[in-house]
Amino acid sequence: MIRLAFLSLFRRPLRQFLLFLLIAVTAALPVFILQTAGGLYGGINRAVSPFPILAGARGSAYQLVLNTVFLRDRPIGNIPYGEMEKLEESGRTQAVYPLAFGDNYRGFRIAGTDPSLFSYRPVKNKAPWLEIGEGQAFQEEGEAVIGSETARLTGLKIGDTFQSIHGSSSKGHAHNHPFRVTGILKPVGGPYDTAIFIDMKDVWEAHGENEEARREVTALLVVPKGYKEAMELLASYQKNRDVQMVFPSQSVISLYAMVGQTKHFWEIFVTALLAMSLLITLLVMYWSGLSRIGELALLEALGAGKGKIRQFLLAEQGLLLLFGSSCGWLMGYGASLLAARMVSGAAAITMTTSPDWRGFLMIPAVTLIGTAAGLLPAFLLGRKDVSPYL
Repeated sequence: MIRLAFLSLFRRPLRQFLLFLLIAVTAALPVFILQTAGGLYGGINRAVSPFPILAGARGSAYQLVLNTVFLRDRPIGNIPYGEMEKLEESGRTQAVYPLAFGDNYRGFRIAGTDPSLFSYRPVKNKAPWLEIGEGQAFQEEGEAVIGSETARLTGLKIGDTFQSIHGSSSKGHAHNHPFRVTGILKPVGGPYDTAIFIDMKDVWEAHGENEEARREVTALLVVPKGYKEAMELLASYQKNRDVQMVFPSQSVISLYAMVGQTKHFWEIFVTALLAMSLLITLLVMYWSGLSRIGELALLEALGAGKGKIRQFLLAEQGLLLLFGSSCGWLMGYGASLLAARMVSGAAAITMTTSPDWRGFLMIPAVTLIGTAAGLLPAFLLGRKDVSPYL
């Protein structure tokens, strides 16, 4: 029966192909939305997680997060380096790491910082966030550590030299200060895969801030001792006219809510899309079975039993739905991988690409519901006289 059903799929190739295509697209769309929304949500959260608190110049909190966490947009401004010393002496922080932006190399952001950043562990007992994969961290002025994507896309290797360009655009003027690559980071799965790290002193020298009183930073990555200390730090900077302190995760959550793209929103949206896809499958397969009622009546008139006819339909439509929904899952997942690659190139956000288990439910759901709908005409025919359909 299965062999006969399989051969029947090729008896009307155009009709069966259109059904197959419709089933595949119906299954692919919710899988794509589910994977893309979940992947983007996970990628953004992963990018934000190493930044418990940020301190920077007064202005837009979103711009501060966008520039410092996602390496996009221009810095709001700078704050005195002395703010770092104040935070370290406050007794409320585990560590404070300086970050200074303003230069680039071929469009890749250069971040001035301290070598201690490479030992920073956002989660205890786990590897450092920025772990050296090849070579070593910079030890002195004129040395640089580059992200994994920076190395891949620029071709820079250990020992190579390059010159920084002023500003965030690759069309700025070059600084007369070459850097030598001493280390390449392991992939971190976020925007900092595309960064270049140099010593803070190099940044100050390039921008004429060698005097201690003139030294500035763009932002400070602040690691509080605990939740109580974090709230105390936030409260202490509420009335500061020059420096703001923000929780990047809170800013991202507010942004999600602002555009209606919270995790709850996507769950409702995908659930509605799944229900709509299953309804479309049900209607299409019912129509398909109804259009063949004359053929089924002829089979019954020729002596095929009702049970045999139902077995034949069950096998034929089950195979069609199983192949169609499986290919639909592959189409949706493949499209999500393409979207992840595009987002990574445009926004340096590494989306989560592991298959979402909920997407696999489309295959049995489409197969079972579609098969049941396709069998309805056969059950209806079994209760009627077949002669009017011949």
